Amino acid sequence: MDFQNAIISALGLQQVEITDIKLFKTDLRAVVHCRQRRDTKSCCHRCRSPLGNLHDWYTKTINAPPFGVYQKVTVKLRCFRARCETCAKNCLAYCSWIHPKHRSMSCGFAEIAGRLMEELTCRGVGRWFGKSAMQMLRLDQSRMKYMLQFLKIPEAGWSALSADEVHHRTVRLERKNYFSKRWEAQFITNLVCPEEGKVLFNALGRSKRSLEDCFTVLSQGQKMAVEWFACDVHEPFMSATKKHLPNAQICVDRFHLVQLLNKAFDVVRKAEFKKAESQFEKNMLLPTRRFVMVSREKKTPKEVKMLERLRKLNEPIHNAMLLVENFHAALEHKAIPPFRKALVEWYGLVREAKLAPLRRFAKTIRRYRDQIENYIRSRLTTAVSEGLNNKIKALKRAGGGYKSPLYFRNKILQRCGYLNHLHIPTDHLLYEVTDPK
Repeated sequence: MDFQNAIISALGLQQVEITDIKLFKTDLRAVVHCRQRRDTKSCCHRCRSPLGNLHDWYTKTINAPPFGVYQKVTVKLRCFRARCETCAKNCLAYCSWIHPKHRSMSCGFAEIAGRLMEELTCRGVGRWFGKSAMQMLRLDQSRMKYMLQFLKIPEAGWSALSADEVHHRTVRLERKNYFSKRWEAQFITNLVCPEEGKVLFNALGRSKRSLEDCFTVLSQGQKMAVEWFACDVHEPFMSATKKHLPNAQICVDRFHLVQLLNKAFDVVRKAEFKKAESQFEKNMLLPTRRFVMVSREKKTPKEVKMLERLRKLNEPIHNAMLLVENFHAALEHKAIPPFRKALVEWYGLVREAKLAPLRRFAKTIRRYRDQIENYIRSRLTTAVSEGLNNKIKALKRAGGGYKSPLYFRNKILQRCGYLNHLHIPTDHLLYEVTDPK
């Protein structure tokens, strides 16, 4: 077996001859001395024309991928300059295995570091290879930008999709007057496939245009195949869905409905808290105690006595808690007729309670009743989107925040979508990266 060619192949080198190898066991470092070959394949690094007479030699230091137990491998390459008749001057010889944008790295080193950064932070990968975090960040950005042109989601049509936004960052605005906004929150809209648990595409903002940009990644057949689409109570998302997904039935997410209901209950609780006089009443109306009746089916005798005393002291709070329980019970129905019957009864209870916040919430329910019934039929929620949002928030915290919206969007697609080597073939990048120029 030719061990020299085996080492050259293992390090991803091409058109070179190894002259010496030095191994340092103390710090697990290897230095490979090699020389570039002069043959018919030698060409100019600019115009790719054949080179003529040799001018001089020079030594270049390049980082190579790890080799066995040796984590830090450095290649000392003897390159040559030669006469190029097309450029009319002495030019460097082209080395296909040297990264075109990061000249101090080999293509194999850049690809292995890039694959590690798909799961780890740039700072962590930089510590592993002895590089700066900024150098790894630039490598990660250029690699994702290169791979983005090959991004292609699976051709299989999905019957259900969902969309939700995730917070990117809050920026400070220049105030034109005293009443103008000082801070503005920026969001990223993610189009999610619940069946695959992946982010298909994303766009900056949380408007109708943002979701329309996400739909551009879908083919016409995939758009026609979508039967259910889950989102929160957000009109721009619904209008974009009706425009681009003609066969999809929109489902309002249950979590966001309950969130609106809890906000209405909080308004009632806070209004009654202001009226409370004794310390017992104030303690009973604290936010930490407001879900005792809602969250527990079996209550202890102490909690039953506490709720009975609370009911006697404050009738509106008791009525509001009963309305919350009844609405949860209505959403548990899996057929439309019993759900409609339970909802009509709930409307009557809201009218009898005469609580303004819950009446406003009842108007919202009437407005989106068709979308809520679609949820009863399909039981589709944005739970997968919310789970991916938690993963994205953890990614943002680990990275210390992302100022660039484009980099943050690509990072979401890399970590939670199809912008990685598991879905885009990148084995050829271990040996050669086509120069964008």
